[in-house]
Amino acid sequence: MKIKKILCPVDFSGSCNLAVKYAKELTLLFNSRLYLLHVVAPLHGDENYMILQITPQEIAEKMKKEAEERLNNIAKKIKKVPKIKTEVCEGKAFVEIIKTARKDNIDLIIMGSHGRTGLPHVLIGSVAERVVRKAHCPVLIVKDKDTKFEMP
Repeated sequence: MKIKKILCPVDFSGSCNLAVKYAKELTLLFNSRLYLLHVVAPLHGDENYMILQITPQEIAEKMKKEAEERLNNIAKKIKKVPKIKTEVCEGKAFVEIIKTARKDNIDLIIMGSHGRTGLPHVLIGSVAERVVRKAHCPVLIVKDKDTKFEMP
């Protein structure tokens, strides 16, 4: 089995930083190509922006530009990995992660998990869980070492 392409979705959180470290090490181990992806959530409720001087599209473009800069900074900090591709897109995170994995023929997805349980999990949902269920390739979920698991 060859792992030629590794996708690491980045949301700039603590658990994501740990996932990037795992992705870097596995990329070096397998001599793979690393794909870093950030998904900007679409803006809803355009009527709320009518009082602003800029349009929702301008806000979205600014968010994408800032995400591109942050993603490129992460890529620059990853030492020894010669093959890194960065991408920022707009949409639902789990949908865009799965679409990117299929489009780029990814062999492994490595992503962080916030470890939400109970009501926060039900209300917010789990991007990681949805990716695990729907991805065409294996998914490695990296949890923050401080994540607590509570037995019911």
